[in-house]
Amino acid sequence: MSNNPPKKREFSFNGRLLDDPDPNMPVEKVLEFHAILHTELTKAGVKGPTITADGVAQYKFEVNFGDKG
Repeated sequence: MSNNPPKKREFSFNGRLLDDPDPNMPVEKVLEFHAILHTELTKAGVKGPTITADGVAQYKFEVNFGDKG
């Protein structure tokens, strides 16, 4: 078993690939960074990572709709 960090991170939201502003930035801070331009992300959560065969960590930002009422 390897403890090597992923070579690269990818973030997506609504089918769009978003930049990784800083590989050392925690995932939650990346979400906050992108919420400046994509205000829907203020109510989003993080799904992942899924590690691809070539070692890329893929994260999805998904909007949490919460409970109605």
